[in-house]
Amino acid sequence: MEKTQKRVKIAAGINEINFPKNKIAKIKIADKIICIAQFNDKLKAFSSAYPHAGGDLSTGCFDKNENIICPVHGYRFSTLTGRDTNGEGYFLKIYKIEQTEEGIFIWL
Repeated sequence: MEKTQKRVKIAAGINEINFPKNKIAKIKIADKIICIAQFNDKLKAFSSAYPHAGGDLSTGCFDKNENIICPVHGYRFSTLTGRDTNGEGYFLKIYKIEQTEEGIFIWL
């Protein structure tokens, strides 16, 4: 059985998202804590909890390859695929995010 995704509006525009210096904001949607990040001119959305230890990725940073870096152990996760770049088999939940004239939306 195919799971239906739901499109959820998170903001009318980018100026409504309160990005800290590291450009990774944290929002709560239903029962999920999701990071919304600005990397160059792109928006990224991924789970706040990193899979190997459950810490908070909103305090992390990015490398030049669009990988989010865990602030505690230095693990890197691709924001394109969710795979850890160390090849240890961890996966980070990645959410589709889109910015249109109607606002910014995440697919859950």
